[in-house]
Amino acid sequence: MLVTSDRGMPRQRLALVLDRARHLYPSSDFRRLRAALSAKTGIEIGGPSGVFQNANRWPLYAVIGHLDVLDFAPATIWTAASPGPLPPIGRRIVGEATAMAEVASASYDFVFASHVLEHLANPIKGLAEWQRVLKPGGILVLVVPHRDATFDHRRAVTTMEHLRSDELSDVGEDDATHLDEILELHDLGRDPEAGDPASFAQRARSNLQHRALHHHVFLTQTLLTLVDAMRMDVIFLDHSLPHHICLAARTGTGTPQNSGYLASAASWRRSSPFPSDRRQP
Repeated sequence: MLVTSDRGMPRQRLALVLDRARHLYPSSDFRRLRAALSAKTGIEIGGPSGVFQNANRWPLYAVIGHLDVLDFAPATIWTAASPGPLPPIGRRIVGEATAMAEVASASYDFVFASHVLEHLANPIKGLAEWQRVLKPGGILVLVVPHRDATFDHRRAVTTMEHLRSDELSDVGEDDATHLDEILELHDLGRDPEAGDPASFAQRARSNLQHRALHHHVFLTQTLLTLVDAMRMDVIFLDHSLPHHICLAARTGTGTPQNSGYLASAASWRRSSPFPSDRRQP
């Protein structure tokens, strides 16, 4: 039975409406992020993405100056679903997110990656490559699905030890380590686009072609810990329904100053819409 608000609107729908409306009243942290990206040149991995459009929670396309795009293939299973209107795209690059040989070091002021990191078999390798193409002081904006609200909710959260092991082993995109776990625990009820179990299994087993599997599973704390380990300073953190974590971080040369975000009393834990975030770490 769907729980409703006092006025009859389903609470889940009401929450989504309120969440969408929040872009009209951006936080001071988001206003600073937009100002830092104003008229800047960047690249989006796997883009363009709906979450950065004007009508959505983090309307960053409206302020940037130039956007290139890199994807692993000329067309993907998400290409047709790309919503509009989209920003003018400059250079379109076909290549691997973890080995961007086509892109010179220190080329961009920012890197966007929405719902990409979880699809990488080797996230640390990917993050290191995105840092390489950023100028000193450049900004990385990540959007990652939160486990609580996705088809991954039955799976264990990926640990830093696992991510470091993947990096040390130089795991490639053909990795099938998580395939059996995904086939067993993936909640198809929350993933109608995946089709029936047989269709999903067929796509999963040809993941090198489709890149649809979530190799890794994140909570907000997991993402923060990973970015901190990459020695980047977190400058923005937010959540949006139904399942988004958005984090922006700046490249630096010293020790990252992320203790406020990583603390057990951090304010984001109270405001997050996801239950596991509100528990003490």
